[in-house]
Amino acid sequence: MALGSCLYSEPYVFAQTDQTTSKLQAANTAIEQAFNAVLDAEKAGANVTALLAQLNTAAGILAQAENSYRAGDSNAAAAQAESVLTIAQQVTTGAQDAKQTATVSVQNAVWSTIAFTVIGVFVFVLGLLLVWRWFKQRYINNLSQSKPEVNS
Repeated sequence: MALGSCLYSEPYVFAQTDQTTSKLQAANTAIEQAFNAVLDAEKAGANVTALLAQLNTAAGILAQAENSYRAGDSNAAAAQAESVLTIAQQVTTGAQDAKQTATVSVQNAVWSTIAFTVIGVFVFVLGLLLVWRWFKQRYINNLSQSKPEVNS
């Protein structure tokens, strides 16, 4: 009976090990996706400092989970992998939000630049026209007020 219970518990250990392995692989994949999302957000111009700190924390926990798994502590490895998944999902969501916000900010900046450029050109041309009219009027007034001298 003791031999039977030993053999009976062995598949449970194998199933738990397979489950832990799949959790570790899922956590690793989630970290990769989160990293790519943060990279995309950074390329869009977002401030990703806090996201990178969270990602670094998740990577450290993943390393601890892999060490626990290698040491034979499948329960700790599974729990750590679960926490990595949670953090990685938060980072991915935060990175997507940051990317969207950065994209909107860049679009607003472009439109503001275009608007200020058009207004600036209009004011500059209007100023040139006013200065030209002033100089023209002054020239005509000076010409009409000048008296020609007659030499006899």
